[in-house]
Amino acid sequence: MQVDHVRRDRLIIVAAVTLSLLLVGACFTVPYLLTSSRDKPSGEEASTDLRAAGEDLEKLEDMLWGSDAYREAQTIVRANYVEEVESGELLEAAAKGTRRMAAEGAAEDALLTRGIQAMIDSLDDPFSSFMTQRELEMLDTQLSGHFSGVGVAMQKVKNEIRVVNVLEGTPAEEAGIKEGDIIREVDGRNVTDLELDEVVMLIRGPQGSVVRLGVRRPPSPETIFFDIVRRDIEIPVMKTEIREDGVAYLRISDWTEDADAKIDQALSDLKAQGATALVIDLRSNPGGYMEPAIEAADLFLRGGVIVSSRGRTSGVNREYKADEAVSWDLPLVVMVNRGSASASEIFAAALRDNDRCRLVGETTFGKGSIQKIFRQGDGTGIRLTIARYYTPSGVNIDEQGIVPDVSVKNPVVGETDLQLKKALEIARSSV
Repeated sequence: MQVDHVRRDRLIIVAAVTLSLLLVGACFTVPYLLTSSRDKPSGEEASTDLRAAGEDLEKLEDMLWGSDAYREAQTIVRANYVEEVESGELLEAAAKGTRRMAAEGAAEDALLTRGIQAMIDSLDDPFSSFMTQRELEMLDTQLSGHFSGVGVAMQKVKNEIRVVNVLEGTPAEEAGIKEGDIIREVDGRNVTDLELDEVVMLIRGPQGSVVRLGVRRPPSPETIFFDIVRRDIEIPVMKTEIREDGVAYLRISDWTEDADAKIDQALSDLKAQGATALVIDLRSNPGGYMEPAIEAADLFLRGGVIVSSRGRTSGVNREYKADEAVSWDLPLVVMVNRGSASASEIFAAALRDNDRCRLVGETTFGKGSIQKIFRQGDGTGIRLTIARYYTPSGVNIDEQGIVPDVSVKNPVVGETDLQLKKALEIARSSV
């Protein structure tokens, strides 16, 4: 029973981590290259009765291989995936994945999309997948740290889209939207039956444009309306404060593309306020961009390896080292838990392995791989594992995580934060 709970919890965290990827370098689509273990007919020759093809695996393979989109997708996988994969096995998996849809008379475009999905699914890698245009837009927004909208965080609860947080100083707060409000309409459209990401995309839009929200405010059954002008909203990914005895607290909730610059500024501000030690809280930070995490680690290190990456392509085989300059040379404690993943684990391992901090909390998630987005011309993309990374001590933490120096679990019930209490205690004693 305990094993089932652990497996379920890990799957939940996997879902969060896949939305916040460990990315390296610029994202691009590789040129089209035709690679095959056997000749395949052209698109015209491959056209066939798709319903009949559902009973014939080879006809489905012909249909898929007759598409430039599928061939390009398979080429990307074969050329870049961290492990070598066979062309024939990928094509067979794609064809098998489309059988039922073909037998039901699905359109060819739908079959091609499903074929690409099935091909990538066959890698048995939870961090590699086909991404729709909407999923890419959501990911880009999260990792940029900005979006154009009204400034509310929402959650779907029992088929209701509820506001769980209204960001300070945003159009939503100024208009009077409150936590607990239930979004029923967006620009006259009933959103009750929509998924959360669909509602999010409806509310977001160009800066300066107006969105009309229909809201129910319990316990009233009535719908009240708000006309709100969208603005650029900065996603709050950082929180700082000075605790007792001059210990500074820095909470980092995501590794956005400018996270390292924000951390550098925060360190400067905390020093100016007289901070004598620092606690960095990375709990439940699922990751994000790799480069800012590496740059942030360099702010604390006078030398040594930060992380290394290894894959099949030459561009991903690299060792990252710290320079001599530091922004913070005072005592440091880093907090982690099982929701700390990917870029957060790179940062934590770099500091701990170089004897720069003490880790407090729980064993981290254990995501030791690097993904890249290969964007297609139609707005979709392929998220693919291209390398594995190794800590300064040479360990790949995939499915193992990082064990903290001081293990502390918070109570399931109650608001007492034992992990933070211990981290602050260690930081104070280090001064």
